[in-house]
Amino acid sequence: MKRVLVALLLVVVAGGAVFVYRHPLQADPKPVSFVPALPSGIGALGRLEPKSEVLKVNAPSTMEPAVVEKLMVDVGDQVSEGQVLAILDSNRREQADVETAKANLNLAEKSLARVLAGAKPGDIAAQDAMVERTRERLRLAEKQLERTEQLAKKSAVTQDDIDVRRAEVEMERRELSHHEAALAALKEVRQVDVDVAEAEVNKARAALQRAEADLEISLIRSPLAATILRIHTRMGERVGNDGLLDLGDVSGMDVVAEVHETDILRVHLNQPAEVTVRNLNKVLHGHVIEIGKIIGRKDVLSNDPVDDTDARVVEVRIRLNEEDSKVVSGLSWAKVEVRIDDSLKAGDVSLTTDASTSKNEGAAR
Repeated sequence: MKRVLVALLLVVVAGGAVFVYRHPLQADPKPVSFVPALPSGIGALGRLEPKSEVLKVNAPSTMEPAVVEKLMVDVGDQVSEGQVLAILDSNRREQADVETAKANLNLAEKSLARVLAGAKPGDIAAQDAMVERTRERLRLAEKQLERTEQLAKKSAVTQDDIDVRRAEVEMERRELSHHEAALAALKEVRQVDVDVAEAEVNKARAALQRAEADLEISLIRSPLAATILRIHTRMGERVGNDGLLDLGDVSGMDVVAEVHETDILRVHLNQPAEVTVRNLNKVLHGHVIEIGKIIGRKDVLSNDPVDDTDARVVEVRIRLNEEDSKVVSGLSWAKVEVRIDDSLKAGDVSLTTDASTSKNEGAAR
């Protein structure tokens, strides 16, 4: 009996196995979610910058450390080219040096004018009168000598008397020559004196230029028309390694994209680009205007923990459209995501750009 039951059990198990083999159980199919196709192009991280780049304005290079005495601007101010941004504490001392140099130049110029004018008219007149008196004395001495020589022929005077009269005439002649030379010296303007006086003027003028240059160094001016972005040094503080302030021309904004070195050969000038800024529900548009020539490390890091932070990248500058630039004009250094359209060849980029420009001009007309 037991053998019959065991045989029936084996038959049932074998039949079930055959049924499962011929009709396997089918699991419910899992729903397949739709994955949209990723846009083509070159992806990169980047940062926003003014079109002039962010310029770090520093103090002039001098031997002594620069201290800000007065700050003339604040963050957000629009400044023009050459406008004074700050006055250093050396300004008052340099201003005094300029005034001293001006006084020395004025003195040297007056000395030159005095040399060119010669002696005073009064001195010349006095010397001229002395010459005339000496001539009168000479004429008188010559007459006395002549009378003495006539008397000597009659033996009325001795030879000693004649020698005395001759000595008087000779003395008056020498004195007349001396006074005439002094008169000529008063009237003469020597070129060597003029040269010395002119050299003194040139020296004083050079000292004034040096003082004015030192005065200009005590003023920090804006190198271009721009907007003040950040101030590093306030009144009374010493200008450090960060400089006085940062400024940039935010009337146009650029994006500096860090393109991986393996993708840089696919980037060409004038290629269109799309820029996405976090928390800004708008895609910005621009085009490539500059491609870097140096490969370096990343400056803009991703939030992805597995991202390659030591990747080698090339900086590519993208000029945003005018309308999009206004939207992000106050977001310098903001992190952005960039996609550069590389579907066009290098030679086709300029053709497409020219065609689109002509189309826009026609639409405008």
